[in-house]
Amino acid sequence: MRDHQGEVPAQLSHITLPASLSSLRALHEKLVQFIEPLPIDSDIGYAIDLALNEAFINVVKHGVNYDASQNIVIEMRYDNNQLVLMLQDQGKPIPSELLNNKSALSHYPELLTPDSWPESGMGLMMMFNSVDEINYEVKDGVNYLSLIINTEIQA
Repeated sequence: MRDHQGEVPAQLSHITLPASLSSLRALHEKLVQFIEPLPIDSDIGYAIDLALNEAFINVVKHGVNYDASQNIVIEMRYDNNQLVLMLQDQGKPIPSELLNNKSALSHYPELLTPDSWPESGMGLMMMFNSVDEINYEVKDGVNYLSLIINTEIQA
């Protein structure tokens, strides 16, 4: 939906899901519904879906240790050609040493050399390579992870 000047108005959506891998399908469907009316090409859509899934899986596995009684809140926001997906959870925080090693996260290992693949952190690596920016903070026992992609309006 575009306004009279051809711009897409700001969009905002919230979803709360159980911290369970079985929630991934609902998460994917909500993301698809959210980005469908936006001027986002399929490559960007795929990248943000991958990053969001990896972030969600990491919270389920590492943050809450598969405790489906906990919830993950996802805020989807689009404004000024920027798509922001923020996950909120009350699980264990991401260790700072993982996030601070951006040089190791900013490239993929050699595909044909499995020995170069890290034992852990592949999800974070995929997230860092799928989005333009990742912000993370912990405030009052709540983890806030934002995945940010800058988009261009298609001609």
